[in-house]
This record gives sequence, C-alpha cells and structure tokens, in this order.
Amino acid sequence: MNPVEKMAARVLSRHGLRPPYDLESLVREYGQIEYHSFPINADGITVGIGGGAKPSILINTQLPETRQKFTLAHELGHIIIPWHTGTIVSHIDSVLADIEYREMESEANQFASELLIPQSWLLEIKEDFNSVESFINGVLVDTGASRDAVLIKIFNVLDIPVVCAQVDIFGQVGKVYRTKSAPNGADLIDKNPFAEKIFSTYKSEEKFSLGDRDYKVWIFDNLDVKETDDRPWRDVLGQILAETDSENLLQSVNATMASRYNSNKGKSETEICSRIIQSYDGVEKFEKIAMHPLFSQYVIKRVRELNKRNKI
Repeated sequence: MNPVEKMAARVLSRHGLRPPYDLESLVREYGQIEYHSFPINADGITVGIGGGAKPSILINTQLPETRQKFTLAHELGHIIIPWHTGTIVSHIDSVLADIEYREMESEANQFASELLIPQSWLLEIKEDFNSVESFINGVLVDTGASRDAVLIKIFNVLDIPVVCAQVDIFGQVGKVYRTKSAPNGADLIDKNPFAEKIFSTYKSEEKFSLGDRDYKVWIFDNLDVKETDDRPWRDVLGQILAETDSENLLQSVNATMASRYNSNKGKSETEICSRIIQSYDGVEKFEKIAMHPLFSQYVIKRVRELNKRNKI
C-alpha cells in the first residue's frame, strides 16, 4: 500500500467505516459539498484547500452517479493529501495535462479507490469467495463504485490466480484483468475465448455479464507436481525441445523460468511449480513445450535446484 492509500485507510479507520457506508456524510466532515451542472469539462472542483475554513467541493451532475461518487472521494483526496493546496479543477482521466497536475490527479485517484474499495476489506471478504461473478457483484453493491474501478481494484489486490477477459459485441477480447499470481504471458486481445481454447491448467471457468459487457474468467489452483524422472533438468529439457522442434526457444524457456521463480520464491514448492507451469500456459510459442508430458519434470527439478541454491 502506497502513502496515499495509507492516508485513505487512516480516514476510514478514524471514522470506523467499512463498506457499505455513507460517503457523502464522511466527506461533509472535511468540506462543503455542492452539486452543479458544469459549463466546463471537469469532474469536480475543490476550492480553498489548506485554508482556515472548510474547502468547498463542487461536483458535476452531468456525470453518471458512479462517477460522481468516485469524484467525491477523489476531491476528499485532494483535501486530505497534505501537499495538495489551493483550488484544484479535477479531470479524473487527465492525460493531456502537465506532469505535476497529472501526478496530483493520479494520487487523488489512488486515494479515492482505496477509500471506496479498501484493500483490507477486500482481503477480509475474500474468505467467503465462491465465484468471481458473485464476488464482483457483491463489491459493486457494497461500494457503489463503478464497474471499472471495482475490477481494477479487485485484480490488483486479490492473490487468487484469476484471469478475466472482457469480451466485446463481436465476441473478441478487448480488455484483460489479471491478479498478480495469474498467468501473464497469454495474449488474449482480439481472441474469441468462447470459441478458442486459451488455457489448459485452469481449475474452473466462468461466463457472466456485468451490465452491457460479457466476461470469461479462468480460475487457477495449485497443481500436483511430483518428481518421477531421475535425469538432470538439462537432459529433460533437451528431450522436450528436441521432440517439439523448439531448440531455438532454449534461452526463452529458461528466462521465463527464472523470472517466474524470482517472483514466487519464498512460497511453497507446490505453489512455485504451479505458478511457473501456468506462466507458460496460453503462450503460443510455448504451447508444444508446455503440453509435453515431461514439462512438469523440468519445472520441479529446476525449482528444487534454485531453492537449494538460495538456501546457501
């Protein structure tokens, strides 16, 4: 959690709040709120930050309700973050502004995201996780946040290996959400996940809709990997590459192994092996290698060697 997110968490802790709660009542503790139809292109305006009186917060009523709510939390961020002062005209999607302004807007967005969808709360309710669809819908109902804000936060926070593809009206993937422990190599954009086989190592999958958007989700779990081959991993990998005509991928296979191992070391052997095997899953150039019956032997032998080396 970064410093700005910690500020939002402290505000919630100070007031004893967790979703669902009344955001407007919370914000009125720190500023005066007014709702207006803006004649300018802006989400909100906060006047008098850092002064003696409560700042005035103006919210653009031309925005959808979920965006107005996020803007309200965003404006509170400007008030709480100590180095944000004066009058700030907020554009939540500020891509054309100068660097300093973009940084302030990014910080206020991070604050708003944590205020509306607290990380500690997400991890707490994760214990009752039954399905991705029900979890997302529960967060949407309890927070009142927008669909995009909820999806981004969930997939940044949860440690369950999940890949979620947003599918457009033509049946093609337009956006992908991944948790940090999920396979990250598969290029899903423009593929049809309902007609094509993307992954092989997932535990379960879901299909559902949120509003006007359709989603396909793959949920992964630990794999049962046992060492059954007595040869060194180099011999095992050599056979795999020879039998799949993939000798040219030797460096790429080993580089992917090292990268995924480093991002998972410290976990159990089972978890490390699972995350490594899944990192090759869905990657077109590795398809034959990952499907080879000896691939898990290469992985577990290499993991055990690396674990032994890291203990020295």
